[in-house]
This record gives sequence, C-alpha cells and structure tokens, in this order.
Amino acid sequence: MNDIALLLIWCWPLLLATLAGLRHTGWMTVLAPLPALAVAVAMPVGTSLSLPWLLLGTELGLDETGRTFLLFSSLLWLAASLYGIRETAAGHKRVRYRVFFLLAMAGNLGLIVAQDLLGFYLGFTLMGLAAYGLIAHPATRRARRAARRYLVWTIAGELLLFVALVMLAMQHGGAMLFSMLSSMPPSDIAVALLIAGFGIKLALPGLHFWLPQAYAVTPAPAVAVLSGAMIKAGLLGWLRFLPPGDGELAGWGQALIMIGLAGIFLGLILGLLQQQPRLMLGYSSISKMGVLTLGMGAILVWPAAAPALVSALALYAAHHALVKGGLFLGLGLVERGGLRHWLLAGLAFLAIALAGAPLTSGALAKSVLTASLPSQAGYLVPLLALSAFGTTLLMARFLWLVRRARARAGASHPVEAILAWILLLGLIATVPLFIAGTGQLYANFLPVSLAIILAALALVTAKYFTLPGVLRPVRHATGISTIRFRRAFRHLSRQWQTAGQQIQTSLYRVHTRLMQGLPDGKARLRLPGGDTWRWQLAGGCWVMIGLSLLAAFIIAV
Repeated sequence: MNDIALLLIWCWPLLLATLAGLRHTGWMTVLAPLPALAVAVAMPVGTSLSLPWLLLGTELGLDETGRTFLLFSSLLWLAASLYGIRETAAGHKRVRYRVFFLLAMAGNLGLIVAQDLLGFYLGFTLMGLAAYGLIAHPATRRARRAARRYLVWTIAGELLLFVALVMLAMQHGGAMLFSMLSSMPPSDIAVALLIAGFGIKLALPGLHFWLPQAYAVTPAPAVAVLSGAMIKAGLLGWLRFLPPGDGELAGWGQALIMIGLAGIFLGLILGLLQQQPRLMLGYSSISKMGVLTLGMGAILVWPAAAPALVSALALYAAHHALVKGGLFLGLGLVERGGLRHWLLAGLAFLAIALAGAPLTSGALAKSVLTASLPSQAGYLVPLLALSAFGTTLLMARFLWLVRRARARAGASHPVEAILAWILLLGLIATVPLFIAGTGQLYANFLPVSLAIILAALALVTAKYFTLPGVLRPVRHATGISTIRFRRAFRHLSRQWQTAGQQIQTSLYRVHTRLMQGLPDGKARLRLPGGDTWRWQLAGGCWVMIGLSLLAAFIIAV
C-alpha cells in the first residue's frame, strides 16, 4: 500500500489534469496534493518503490530530506489550490489554468520522491515547462513577454542539466540512482553544468533576470507555489546531484559561498529600489536563495558538518516557502479587493517572519542554520545577521507600499481564498512554537530591532520633514539607472538590427550578381525574405550551443 501511495504522488495530479475540462471540477485541484501530504505525514522514512520496467529503471523513495520538502511543498500546493478555486477567469481559460497548475504540481511533487537521475529530470522538466502556462495565463502583452523570457531561461537550464545527467551516467557505468553518485566525485564540467542549470531555477546573480517580471504577472495562487515550492527544486537538485563526499568539491563550495553572499545583498539592494510590492518580493526571493546557496557551499566545503547543514537548509527552505507563499496570497487578496485592517495585520506578521524576527519561524530557521555552521565558518554569522537587518528594511518598505492600497467599495474576497490564507497563516504562527528548542526563537533580536528603529525614523522624517534635495535623487535612482540601461539596450538593439539589414542587403547584391552570371535554366539560389533570416540565425545559434555542449561532454568523457 505504501508503494501505491508513492506512485500516486506522480499519477494522481496527472489523472486529474485529464478531467479538468469537466463541469464542476473546481475542487479537483484541492484533491491533487492530498496523496503527497499523506505520504509526508504518515509514511515511514526508507519506504521505496522500484519500477525497473519504466524508462531506464525508475526508483521512488522517501528519505528525511525528501519528507521535509514533500511536507511543505504539498501544504503550499494545497493552500494555493484552495485559494485559486474561483481566482481564475471562466471558460477555457480556467480549464487551461487548471491543466498547467496540475502538471506543474505533478512535476514538483514527483521529483521530490524520485531517487534516480532520469526521474528527477523528468519531474523537473515537467514542472518548469508547465509553469510557462501559469505565467502566461493573464494573456496580456506583459505576461507573454515575461513568460517567453522565463521559457528561454528554463530551456537553457534544462539543456545544461541534461548534458550533466548524461555525463554522470557515463561516469558511473550507466547507473541512474542517486545512491551511486557518492562513490565517485563528478567531473568539474559536470559540476559547473549542475550549478548553472539548477542555479537558473534558484535565480543566482546573473541568472535571475527571468524572476522579477514573472512574479509580477503570474496569478496569486500560481506565483505562491512558483516562489515557494518550485524554486526550491533547484536546492533539492544540488543536494541530490552533488553529495559532499570527502571534500573533493571544496573549491566549488567556496565559489557557491561567494555567489550566495552576492545574491543576498544584490537582492536586498535592488529590492529596496523597487516601487511595486510584487517586484520587492521577487528580489527578496533572490536574496533568500542566496542564503540557501551559501548553505550549500558550506556543505561542500565542510563535509563533516553536512548532515546538520542539510537538515538546517531543509528547515530554512520550508520556512521561506510557506512565508513567501503566504505573502503572495495575502498580496493577491489586496490586489483583488483592496486593503483591510486584518489583511495588513496578517501581512505584517508574515513580513517580520520573513525577516527572522524573534518568536517566528524565521528566527527558528536562522538559529538552526547558524548553529549548524562549523567553527571555521564563523565569519558567515555576522553576514547572515546583516542580511536579517536588510530584509527587515525591505519588508518595512513592502508594508509601506502595500499600505498605500485603498479598500475598494463593494469589493469582496472569495471565502475559499480567505480560508486558505488564514489556515496557512495559523500554520506558520503555531508550528515553530512546538518544534523549537530552548532559545531558538530569540535569534536576530538586535539586527531586526535596529532595522525597525531605522525604518521608523525614516517614516517620521518623510512625514514631518521635506528634504527634496535628498529624497528626489533616492526616489529616482532606480528610474535613472533603468532609463540609462534601457537606452543603452535599445541602442545596441538598433545597431544589431541595422547590421543585420546591411548584411542581408549585401547578400542580396552578391546573389543578384551571381544570378546575372549564370545561364538561363540553371538552379537559382534563393535567400529568405522578411524575418526568416532571423529564425535561421537563431536556429544556427542553438545548433552551435548544442555542438559546444556535446564537445565538452566528449572531452570530459
């Protein structure tokens, strides 16, 4: 019976996706994550299911890390499903949304219990491609643009992961199980591909350009799972594909620590410059993914501390997933029906929890993470405290922007959406009180308190004093940099388009001269007209990328 439950995690959402077009099926999405939640709560660790006839041999199982990821992911999918019963438009758009939602759920929950390389990759790919439909669901020009950008980055990441998967399989004689990876460290090329491929999902600095705009346009229940559950698949991929071993990957671990620190402070700085709450939450996700990247780097640098660090990262991922999902669901209620006092109070609690204030899940997660770091990593503790200070300022500005939203006369909130958000809020508030140890809920008191005082002083200053010479440059700093960047980008685009037109004109001239020199009746060379040459150029670029990856694979083998 346990084996069937593991298989239902994959099959149940896929089966419901085939029935999404029937009438009165709004509650189907609520039923979809129930098998995963039941497995995470009731199934013992170590349960496994082997399917040698499926693909190249599929292995499903539940370990301690997988249980934590499955628990918070299924809870968030359940809350988002209940929230979104009446959130989407009617007709074919609602059916389309449910299909993509269920497909993404199947991929996300399925990859967590996958114990082989190919099963994980298929779940990761299904989740990533289905999320495109969720981002593009509003069908506006901005949503389509954000979805196309997301799709390009997603396909690029999956190509990198596929090459890395093939290299790992060849290195281990065709073995596809994660348990085989610890016997031999992967090659440097495979590690680089894995870091980049999963780094796109985690929005590492330089690989994050898809995230802010995607978060800005996706419907509230979908962006809740996108920012909470699906983004954590990158971390789980690192934990599965990059076992710490005996320190052979310490150099890569140091690089991940530096990248994580860069992501923490890049997300905070860019987030503070935003004018839209959704964009602020997007950049705060980049910052928090920097914390997880830093923790993964510590695992590779200090393998002796790996068991404690893996548990700490899983707890931190659970905290961030539920809190960030709650923030987006609450913000969706504000966007739908305007701001209410109870909504502002709930968002304030979630904001201070994300900042890591005492007596919240953020304090518990940060306390466990810092306690798990070895003594050699003591220099990271004050940097993590500084990140808590910056996150508090970011959340204070987020609440200030949300407070400007006014209640709409006659607007109402769906009962299901309110119920889902309140239940998620209660879960976040109460669970840490039962699982925390002595003193674990009092972390970050000093940095959070200082940030709150600074935010209050800034608020008072802005309310009672006018400092146009100081405030205007700060207020328009983002606009100036954005305008300059956009101007430079448009200039480069025009130059590229002009160069392409000149090349096309030159080719036509050569073509004409060649045709004039050929006798009648000979085969005529034809050059594409219109925009066809651009598609051929793009295809050639993809072929070159594929050949380059193939060459790297051959060299590594």
